[in-house]
Amino acid sequence: MRFRAFATGAGLVMAGTLTTVCAPIAGAVETAPAKPAAETSPVAPPPQCGPDCERVVDLDLPNNARLVGWLSEDSLNSHLAYYADGVQQDTTTLEYEQLTDAACGWENDAQRCAITYDTGAHSSGAKSLLLTGNGGIEVTDEVLGAAGGAALVSLDDNDRPDVALRQSTMEPNFAEAPQYWETYLEFDGEFVRTGCTRPEQGNSPAPTEPAYGSCRF
Repeated sequence: MRFRAFATGAGLVMAGTLTTVCAPIAGAVETAPAKPAAETSPVAPPPQCGPDCERVVDLDLPNNARLVGWLSEDSLNSHLAYYADGVQQDTTTLEYEQLTDAACGWENDAQRCAITYDTGAHSSGAKSLLLTGNGGIEVTDEVLGAAGGAALVSLDDNDRPDVALRQSTMEPNFAEAPQYWETYLEFDGEFVRTGCTRPEQGNSPAPTEPAYGSCRF
């Protein structure tokens, strides 16, 4: 389940055109209405991105702020840019990480965000970001999964995204191994693991509540 508090990367076709999904989903926290892509003013990607980068995430944030993410034309790296009042405040590059989704919520008077990304066919992860006028984009924590499909979800009552990672037992091999979800709550910029679901074959949806089972498989 994707976390869609704002216009997120959910529903984007990575090799095609940008599609913004505006409808809320069960378990997501409603903090601001999504702004359709057609109404979003264009911004140039960071110079390190190159002329043919694909915009995959575009969040309109409170106080006229904005977080935009691009995928490089070779699909190897991603680039994030943070804007305030239309002025680029900071950029960062995610090397060998393909951005898939993003969402944000309040932390005092700043924005606490989370992003998900793929790192190849068999792994994915999430990062916690703090966006401020003075500090720009600060990465405060990161968690990694041994399978694709990391998801931003709402697992508690605050308005900031939590994380569900898909993991694999790796037995007898990756292709045949059962997979399970590992859930994390976000606290003060850190992802705190709550537990895991039971391994199963097939692709089950991301949890909408914290998992508390053992993670030893």
